[in-house]
Amino acid sequence: MIFFSITLLTPDFIQAAASRAGFDACGVAALDELPEDLLRRFCEWLQHGYHAGMRYMERHLQKRADPRLLLKSGARTAVVTLFSYKPQRPQPPHLPQVSCYAYGRDYHGVIKQKLWGLLAALQAEHPALRGRAFVDTAPLQERYLAVKAGLGWVGKNGMLISKELGSYTFVGTLLLSDAVGSDAQEQKSRCGACTRCLSACPTGAIRDNGVVNSQLCLSYATIEKYANPLQGEDAGAAGRAGMAKDEKTAAAGYIFGCDICQDACPWNKKAKVAAHSEMQLLPQLLTLTADDWLEMSDDDFEKIFEQSPIRRATLQGMKENVRAIQQPNSK
Repeated sequence: MIFFSITLLTPDFIQAAASRAGFDACGVAALDELPEDLLRRFCEWLQHGYHAGMRYMERHLQKRADPRLLLKSGARTAVVTLFSYKPQRPQPPHLPQVSCYAYGRDYHGVIKQKLWGLLAALQAEHPALRGRAFVDTAPLQERYLAVKAGLGWVGKNGMLISKELGSYTFVGTLLLSDAVGSDAQEQKSRCGACTRCLSACPTGAIRDNGVVNSQLCLSYATIEKYANPLQGEDAGAAGRAGMAKDEKTAAAGYIFGCDICQDACPWNKKAKVAAHSEMQLLPQLLTLTADDWLEMSDDDFEKIFEQSPIRRATLQGMKENVRAIQQPNSK
């Protein structure tokens, strides 16, 4: 007689599989409807127009309110993973700056591949298990689930902060069809009275605790306004007015994204440095000057940034951003 041994689907088993898949941290949380206060805060954020031109944030509110609906068979468990991108080597400060999350390959593909690998490892032991992977592109409150899974807390700048990894992490989520018992404890905020991220933001984009006005955020101004143009109106016009060539934002030197509030966070000073090959700095970002960007051809842009999230802003957008940091308005 042949006996088949099926491994019990436990948080320990899932976390060990996640570590083998290359993740830096993993937690498990049972799925339910979003707390009413969290959903209310999100709706108020939308009503204030803080999502700027990102109209996709307004869609699928029912699924956002109940993440169990994101799996056809009904999701019962969230497996939340963290993948660090804290750089070993930053860009030289005199060059046009790129947010360090974009130093290497596009994280969407990198994390998705690892999540599917993790799901395959779980299904090898549990063939009937169903799951779906998410990385920052679905109506899913991933940071809330990360907190629920015990991976950290949401800081005053709206970023998830891990005690060990800081906020330089990508959040990837697997929704599973099976229930997994978990004793994960939500971490209380360790920000205390610190307001360094709020003080550091050159545009005043960080509002109340954890609330960010995208219309004033450099990351939106340098990326999303090009990636999500609205039909029939100028996306993010309110955010760009008085900002695109403002002296403070020009001095910051960012042409793609922004790390200012994260750089100011004390938790990132002590965070582990990532050693992931996919996140290593592109050699060209060590030498590209403003003139190099302005003279770059479409072919060179596509060749250099073929697998980079920088492609999202388009070459035209990057050149506009370079001009913005070169010619701030005098006040």
